[in-house]
Amino acid sequence: MPPALTAGSDHDEPQVRLAYLQAVKSNVYGHLTVQQATDQLNSTLDALLVADKLPEFPRPVRTLAGAKARLGIDPDLYITQYTICPVCWKHITPKQMQELESPQCQVSDCPGILYKETRDSKKRLIKIPYLVNPQTSIIASLRRMFMRPGWAKSLKDSRRSPHNHPKRNDNEDFVMRDMDDATEWYEPQTNILREVGSNGTVRDVSANETAPRLTDHRYGLHLTMNADWFGLLEGRPHSSGPIYCSIDDLPREDRFLQVNVLCPCILPGPKEPNQIQLNHALEPPIKEIAILKNGVYLFLYTQADVYADLFLLNCDTPAIRKFNGVAGHGHNIHPCFYCDTTLPDIDTQKGYDNNAAPAREKGILDGYGIRWSPLNLIPGWRPVSLAVLDFMHNIFLGVISHLFTTVLFSSYMFSGIGGINSPKQKFEDLINAVKWPSHVTRLPKNLGENQSLKKADEWRRLLTITPVLLWWVWKDDDDEIPDSASPIPPNAKHVPEHSRNCKSLYDTILLLCAGVRILASRTITMAQAHLGQNFLLQYCQRCLDLKIHLVINHHLSMHYIGMIKRFGPVYGWWLFAFERFNGMLEKVNVNGHDGGRMEVTLLRNWVQTHLLYELLLSLPDNAHELERKILDQIVKDEARQRGGMVTQIAVFRSEASTDGVKLPKRRKEKFVDLHSLDPVGRVYPLLLEYVQQLWPDLQLVDEYSQDPGTLFWGRKSATIINYVRKNGIRYGCTSSQRTQADSFAFIVKDGRRILAELNTLLVVHVANKDPHVCALVCRFTSDENIPTFPWDFLASLLGIHVSYANAFEELEVIPISAVDAPLALIPIHSRKIHQDLWVSFSFDHTGAEPEDFDDEDYE
Repeated sequence: MPPALTAGSDHDEPQVRLAYLQAVKSNVYGHLTVQQATDQLNSTLDALLVADKLPEFPRPVRTLAGAKARLGIDPDLYITQYTICPVCWKHITPKQMQELESPQCQVSDCPGILYKETRDSKKRLIKIPYLVNPQTSIIASLRRMFMRPGWAKSLKDSRRSPHNHPKRNDNEDFVMRDMDDATEWYEPQTNILREVGSNGTVRDVSANETAPRLTDHRYGLHLTMNADWFGLLEGRPHSSGPIYCSIDDLPREDRFLQVNVLCPCILPGPKEPNQIQLNHALEPPIKEIAILKNGVYLFLYTQADVYADLFLLNCDTPAIRKFNGVAGHGHNIHPCFYCDTTLPDIDTQKGYDNNAAPAREKGILDGYGIRWSPLNLIPGWRPVSLAVLDFMHNIFLGVISHLFTTVLFSSYMFSGIGGINSPKQKFEDLINAVKWPSHVTRLPKNLGENQSLKKADEWRRLLTITPVLLWWVWKDDDDEIPDSASPIPPNAKHVPEHSRNCKSLYDTILLLCAGVRILASRTITMAQAHLGQNFLLQYCQRCLDLKIHLVINHHLSMHYIGMIKRFGPVYGWWLFAFERFNGMLEKVNVNGHDGGRMEVTLLRNWVQTHLLYELLLSLPDNAHELERKILDQIVKDEARQRGGMVTQIAVFRSEASTDGVKLPKRRKEKFVDLHSLDPVGRVYPLLLEYVQQLWPDLQLVDEYSQDPGTLFWGRKSATIINYVRKNGIRYGCTSSQRTQADSFAFIVKDGRRILAELNTLLVVHVANKDPHVCALVCRFTSDENIPTFPWDFLASLLGIHVSYANAFEELEVIPISAVDAPLALIPIHSRKIHQDLWVSFSFDHTGAEPEDFDDEDYE
């Protein structure tokens, strides 16, 4: 068995270890070949030899493989390359492979050939498999993780207490923040066995007198499994399929760090496996999970056993069907395995009747074309209840994509008739005019011409601004949406059959916008979930009334209520994080060799990242600072590749902190002259009045005052910062050209949410008080003269606010804690009052997933 924790080489000198690290980094992350990295290692060692700094003992190794072994970061120690049958994918261990007397597949009636025989340079007979599947042990990976300093303590302790019980969300107003706030968290049992009766019935029974819950153990891990296939090569089709397991007991801020996510195996291409092949590939990890369900002693500092269960299967719709062995979503009779809806029902009102018979967990198991799945090996596994519908694929890439591509784009709702005043040009111009916060995914500038989006984030942003976008494109000379259809171009290839009435479509689409915003919230109550689900239901029913053809994604979206009840906010389990892991693997250099060899390279990279991180945590006492620096840089480089996930992780981290506020690491410590911050001298008296109320015990007075008290110095009391991160989101100010894009925000004052421009960010230092962060702000101007808009009745749910353009109230001071949410801004013109307006969109409901990354902000 490989070592439990990589601890580096205590005997090697720091300069030798540094040479090893540089060679490994160049190979794994700098994309040097093995030979090039080996040459680099030898050049460094030769330089040390010339300088008489190369020790004689222990004798330095001069190969890349030797360097990895000496550092304890050889990923091959943790990876098993199974030989698999090219036909059925039956797995053969390396030991079994050597014992085989024939290359014929051992499965009866399978024509597959496992390997070919050849001779090496020493004329020895060797077996070369035609196809391999790299896998790594879940139990061994957990053993290494538990040996990381502080890792075990970071796991949630879900043992029951007065404040920690399974039915908290029976209260419709209970706010769910994560998966452990929902009911399913407390359901998994341990120490149970799955028995099959003589008539084929299955039941789960206790292995002893009691069957304690997973949450009754200090280390009872809830695992989420995800699988997705992605194109690995550009020149030819080749789909690789990583399987990931996240540990949901970790805090949200750490759960989706790559170093905390298991990758048990990567399924080889070039094609996705069929059901039989997938079943064979899943057997090793599933058997390990079944073992963990009864507890495993991992040789930890503590004597407690570690338990784990497959708590959630979370994939896109085709993958989740394949994993569970159920009919595909195009099946005529069983397209939905949550209810009895048939495929013809999808396009009728019957498919959207939430008062129909409830989803049947038992009935779906009886005679509905279900095939065998290795998941059934896990005692307690429930294929319907524990398989969720991913919000990202279903809503963003499914329902919203269908709305724009089928209902709007393909139906000439953004026609090019009219030239620069055409709906298409207005559509594109308004999108390009949006002032997004710097952390938000931008939309393509040519969306009016190239009407397609690739990323779920892009569809998500497009829907956010849709209420204003459609009004702007369709409105008439009176700023009203006409109760008529847009003209069809004379060269149209087809005439849409559904209604193209602008007002009817707008009212319908507004329901979708509201439903998605509510259901995608970071926190949610069951009352809110029912409201969001009802909006989706009304959207689908209205679409049918307008003769719009609906697809399976619309029907599947009717089932989110039960999933939120069981698993909490979709924000805690949607697939954005796992999709980004695929993006990271796509960047790994591979040699293009088929037969599973490229997948071996991918898994090596994943395990290598874990091992390097563990090496960083366990460097010996004599480690040089340069060793720590190079390992820390590797971790940062990997974080940068995560793109938007960096700020989502920052959001999670801030939610776990006391105040959620983080200042720049590098900032000017020089005091600013408060008298010179504005030409009319408003800042000093405003700030003085503010700190007098903040710290009344100091009895602060004007620096020129003769009154008794503590003088508030205008030139020695405050420093300026360019930005601040609150709840993981960056807020800038107009006084800094670098961060002006983030200078608009919603603030909370006297219980009201107010639009404001952040003018200057200050850190106030007075006497012995802790430094206090505050902001000089100007509220947006708004009054009753602003006309009504068609989204007004849902404006609060949609987070939309309208104000006068470039019009602000007087300067005021607020604590940084009053900054509530970032916003996007769209400039428009109202013909009714003949004035320019700003329409602002709050980004507080759906967690932003920014693109920027600052080295100084990553920890």
